[in-house]
Amino acid sequence: MRQRNIALIGFRATGKSTVGEILARKLGREFVDMDQGLTSSAGRDIATWVKQDGWDSFRRSESGLLEIISEQRGLVVGAGGGIVLDPQNRRLLRKHFFTVWLKAMPQTIYARLSSDPGSLRTRPPLSELPMKEEIVKVLSEREPLYAQVAILEIDTEGKQTIQIADEIATLFTERCS
Repeated sequence: MRQRNIALIGFRATGKSTVGEILARKLGREFVDMDQGLTSSAGRDIATWVKQDGWDSFRRSESGLLEIISEQRGLVVGAGGGIVLDPQNRRLLRKHFFTVWLKAMPQTIYARLSSDPGSLRTRPPLSELPMKEEIVKVLSEREPLYAQVAILEIDTEGKQTIQIADEIATLFTERCS
C-alpha cells in the first residue's frame, strides 16, 4: 500500500517548515518545503518573484507544484500559507493528503515574524496594511479555507517544535494505521 502524504498548512510562522523537517525524520519520510522548492527552481526568493511577476504568477507555480507532489507518496510537505486560496488546491489537499493545520494566535505570528529578520526580507507583504493588521485580516480570511481541508488541527501556542511533531506523528499513526 502506498503511504499517504502529510501536508502541513497554516499561516506564515506557524512552524510548517521546522515541524515538517522533524516530522519527516521521525516518520522516515522525505520532507518537501514547497516555498523552498519554488524559489530554488525560479532562482529568486518569493519577495523578488512577487515584485517582478506578481502574486498570480507565484500562485500558478505553487498550484503546479502541488499537483506534481500529489502524485507522489510517503512525503511530508510544508505547503505555503496561501496554498488554500485556490479551490483546485483545496481539492487536491482533501483527496491526496493527510492535511494538518498548524495554528497560532495573530500576536504569536507577529512576534515570530518580527523576531526573524530573514523572514521579513524574503516574505513579501500580503496587503498594504501594517503587519499586525495584515496578519489579523488575512488570517481571518484564510481560516475557513484551512478548516475546509484540515483533517487535524494543531495549536502551536507554547509548544516546542518537537512536541508538535510528536503530536502529529502519534495522531497520524493512530488514524492511518
